[in-house]
Parts: sequence; structure tokens; C-alpha cells
Amino acid sequence: MSRKSSSRSRPPLGKSMLLPLPVARIRSLSLEHHLALETITSGHGNVDLLVSLLKAVYTAWYLREEMPASAGNRPFQHAEAALERCIARAERGEAWEMLDADKSAIEKVLVLHDKQLATVPAHRFLMALDSLNHFAVGD
Repeated sequence: MSRKSSSRSRPPLGKSMLLPLPVARIRSLSLEHHLALETITSGHGNVDLLVSLLKAVYTAWYLREEMPASAGNRPFQHAEAALERCIARAERGEAWEMLDADKSAIEKVLVLHDKQLATVPAHRFLMALDSLNHFAVGD
């Protein structure tokens, strides 16, 4: 029997989409996220650095299927609350800084995200970014 492909079906994913991201890209993303956290923690933050952290935390959220079920949502909730506190301080005109407890909460998610990046297929990472973009521009 021959299989007819539907005109709606997507072409099969190529090898580069089925494998994890290239190691250089993983290292670059990880370095960007961890440096953003350290810079904000040291009191030298800005909007771009905070956006980098927000993007990392929310991308990790969309990739959470790749995590053990025992991890739960709690690390993400703590990281999100920490980022919200940092944003609130900046909006009040205070220094772009982060408390140690907040840094720790975000660091936990960044470590999880580093593991995700090392193992998740590239197509899943791109889907997570797409979901994040839809969330960011949506209601």
C-alpha cells in the first residue's frame, strides 16, 4: 500500500531539528542568562538584562515537559515572583538589584534550563520560543 501525504502535513524534521542545539549555542545562551543574573545581582542591571532572564525563565517553563515530574511548578513560581520584585524596585526608581533569595530562586531555574538546552531537540526549543512570543504579544 502506498501512503498518500496530505497537503496539510508538515515536511519531516531534519536531523538538525531532531538533535539538541549546537553546543556553542547552548553555551552562549547559558552564559547570557547567568551573566545577566550576576550583573543584576551586583546592582548594575537594566531592562535588557531583565528581559534576558524573563525569556530564560519562561522558555524553561514551556520546556518543562522535558523535566522530571517531581520538579513541579514551584521553582518557576519563585523565579517569576523574584523577577517581579526586581521589576517593581526598578519601577519605583530604586536600583536594579536583586536580593540573595531572589537570585537563588532564579538560579535554580537557570540550572534547570541549562539541562533542558543540553537535551531538548532543537524543534522543541523553537516551539517553546514561539509559545513565548505568542504569550508576549497576546492578551
